[in-house]
Amino acid sequence: MRRGSKKQGIVILWSKSSQINYERLSYLCGRLANWYLKKPISIIKIESEQKNSRTFRYPDGKLEKTEWNNIGRFDAYNLSPYDETLLIDSDYIVQCDTLANYFGSKYDFVCHNSSWDVSGNDVFRHDRYMTRNCFDMRWATVVYFKKSTHAKMIFDTWRSVYKNYAFYSELFGFNKAPFRNDYAMSIAHQMCNGYSNTQTFDYALPALASSDSILDYVDGRWILKYQYKNSYNALRYTGDLHVMNKKSLLDADTDVYTKLWNSIG
Repeated sequence: MRRGSKKQGIVILWSKSSQINYERLSYLCGRLANWYLKKPISIIKIESEQKNSRTFRYPDGKLEKTEWNNIGRFDAYNLSPYDETLLIDSDYIVQCDTLANYFGSKYDFVCHNSSWDVSGNDVFRHDRYMTRNCFDMRWATVVYFKKSTHAKMIFDTWRSVYKNYAFYSELFGFNKAPFRNDYAMSIAHQMCNGYSNTQTFDYALPALASSDSILDYVDGRWILKYQYKNSYNALRYTGDLHVMNKKSLLDADTDVYTKLWNSIG
């Protein structure tokens, strides 16, 4: 990884899972983020305070309970060695320099307030709100923050929501299990910003649902497989991508991982 100033950098957190090699994903994520954003990388292993799991719908409609030890993301403020940090999930694959433009932001904490399904199926329409009373959801996949009093308050509140998750689930009206960082951060972000839709990225989070998959990666373009009604289709896509079907990134048959790794110098 390139060396750089400790003033600005990228942090990727990962924890061990019996089903998915998050460490391997983290190094791919870090390599590409370092190349395109030209910032130093810190890949940090965290020990989850408790086990967590979530049921995902994979291609062909298969439902699978997946170990999802994502608890501890609220510690990023204390773990980051940088004055300005871009916190990225290990399954977010950077393909351009767009996120680099947020370093030096006038805001102390920035996250996405919407997610865009690159297949066009709009499967994330149900995630626009996290409750039936239309409480706006935020996405914790990519977060920019500074070492500041305001950002620390959001992270501290995020941790507090985790510690009292059952209470907040009753208060806001969502399931108390599994724990979702998106929900905890949404509450913290809005509480600390006066419940206003501010301090968010000015574009939606580009994402591919867990029910879709990556067929190939060729010359800087994704070849994606998605289902529309009863048919399966393929499309070409160029750009950053939050790959919710992590298994397709690690699939030995398509070897997309190696193709992404070797796509840069």
